[in-house]
Amino acid sequence: MLGIAALCPCAPAQIEGFTEPFRSSELASDEAGTIAKIYVVEGQTVKAGSPIASLDDRTQRIKVELAQHQAKSNSSLDAMRETLEKRDQMLSRLRLMHDKGYASESEIIRADLERTIAYSRFLAAEEDSVTREIELRRSQLELSRRTIVAPFDGIVAKIHRQDGEFLSPVKPEVALLIQTDLLLAAFPIPSSQVDSFKLGQEIRVIFDDGPSLLGTLHSIAPTTDAQSDTVQIKIKINNAPGLLRSGQRCHVQL
Repeated sequence: MLGIAALCPCAPAQIEGFTEPFRSSELASDEAGTIAKIYVVEGQTVKAGSPIASLDDRTQRIKVELAQHQAKSNSSLDAMRETLEKRDQMLSRLRLMHDKGYASESEIIRADLERTIAYSRFLAAEEDSVTREIELRRSQLELSRRTIVAPFDGIVAKIHRQDGEFLSPVKPEVALLIQTDLLLAAFPIPSSQVDSFKLGQEIRVIFDDGPSLLGTLHSIAPTTDAQSDTVQIKIKINNAPGLLRSGQRCHVQL
C-alpha cells in the first residue's frame, strides 16, 4: 500500500508512488458493425491517425460511389443556365424592339415572366447541385467513421476484439492506447504539506531500480482522501528514450 515512509526521525519524509501513462484512451466506435480487420498487435507503437481497426464498410462505399456520380452530374444545372441566358437575350432584344415600336408591352411582360421562371429554375438546379455535394461529404464522413484511428502517438496496450466480432453500442471498445513518451508519477502527499507545492515546479523523482529524474508538477487533486488524509499529486516526466515503464515504483522526498 502506498504511503509515507519516514526513513528516520531526522531524515526527510519519503513518499512512495508509481508511474502511469500520461494519456490513455479506450478506442471505440460510435457505430455498430462487424469488425473487418484489426491492424495492430499489443505492444505496437502507432502514430496519430494510424488505423487501429475497421468495420465492414461495403455499404458505405457504395453510398459514396453513388453520391460521387450524382455530384458530378451537372446536366440539369447546365441546361437551366443555358435557358436563363437565352431568356435574358430574348428580353433584351424585345426591349430594344419595344423602344423602336416593333414590340408590344404585352410581349415585354410575357418575356420578363418567362425570364423570371427560368431564373427560379436555375436557382433550384443550383441548390440541388449544392445538396448533392453535401450528400457526398456526408457519405464520405460515414465511410471514414467505419475506421478507428489513433488519436495520438502511443502504444497499443490491450486489444479487446478480433476480426469478425460484432461491435455493438453496448460494448464498443476495441483497443486501449496509452502514451508513454511522457509519464505521470503519482504520489499521496499529506494534506498539511500540499500547500507547499505549486503547479509547474520542478521535483526530482527517484526510481528504486532506475535513474533519478527531474519532473514538473502536472496536477494537484482538488479533493483530500478521507482515510489517509492525503492529496494526490502527479509529476510529469519525460520518457522519450522509453527507459521507464508504466507502473514502476518511485518516490520523492519532502
